[in-house]
Amino acid sequence: MGTVELAIVGFAGSGVGTALGAPMVWARPGRAAGVRLMGGWLLSLSALVCIISARLVGWLPDSEMVAHSVNLLGLSTYPLLFLYLWEETRTSAMRTRCWWLWTPAVAYSAAAAIRGALGGDTAVPFAWLLPVLLLFTGACIALVVRRERTAGHEIVPAAWILGALVVLNLAQVARMLFGHVAPVPAIVPVVITFEFVAMVGVVVWRSLHLPAVVAGGGAGPRYEKSGLDPDAAVALLARVHHALTAERLFADTGLTLGRLAAAVESTPHQVSEVLNRHMKVTFHELLNRHRVDDVKVQLRDPAADGYSVEGIGLSAGFGSRSALYAAFRRLEGMTPTEFRKRRS
Repeated sequence: MGTVELAIVGFAGSGVGTALGAPMVWARPGRAAGVRLMGGWLLSLSALVCIISARLVGWLPDSEMVAHSVNLLGLSTYPLLFLYLWEETRTSAMRTRCWWLWTPAVAYSAAAAIRGALGGDTAVPFAWLLPVLLLFTGACIALVVRRERTAGHEIVPAAWILGALVVLNLAQVARMLFGHVAPVPAIVPVVITFEFVAMVGVVVWRSLHLPAVVAGGGAGPRYEKSGLDPDAAVALLARVHHALTAERLFADTGLTLGRLAAAVESTPHQVSEVLNRHMKVTFHELLNRHRVDDVKVQLRDPAADGYSVEGIGLSAGFGSRSALYAAFRRLEGMTPTEFRKRRS
């Protein structure tokens, strides 16, 4: 494939990626955070591929400014991808504050600005950026390896993303080591363009076959052939609600979908189905809602002022401080410590 043909493929993928990503980042009630993050990733990578394609056909000069734009977009897409994987794999070890993910991009911008102000060369060798990108890739792999569950509603399966990152990193290393060989410098644009187009194709295919995934809710076709009639579903929901509230099963740090299903005399599949189809939530999302609500009740109670936030979280079923803070911040937009201070 020639340069012009590759650029055309890149422009086409960027257009479709932008058309998909823009509505996905639009916040609306019930839209999952993972959907917005995937939309942001699509928009960021669409801009990156568009710039690379324009540079290939000579529409943009091979200047330091263009190179900085490409590098900064690259340093921005990795954090968005990391956050998407964190959201989709429900890894509780994630820090509640994610500002540190953007430190490479901020440091890069500051270094380029300072060197430019001093009249020096602002070009950054790719060898300096590669370790940062490899660290981001390693962090993404660690997230998926330590996942708490496989999210059936993933927009793009985590394993596919990791595979694409590994291939991209291999291409980048090959370009750095063998860039003097004629065909090698074109490897990275080719890999980036075709991997991006493939990912866009996956999102398009998933949006056509699983519309609820891109919309941010619903159960999709997973439960099209349901074994539950409406009356049985309502009865099962009532038993689940009673088990989680009256019996406080949510406070069990080791509660699993299987144990909840056994408590309500059902199967894990039916409980998962009724939660996804009728409540538009997963088991883990519902569990965290109950636990966060219980923590809020205790934090509002002056009688609990003598207890630590971590102790209150443990009594509500959170097995660790990081799990408590991650869930509380996701649902309430603040930490439990901030919530307690506001009550005061």
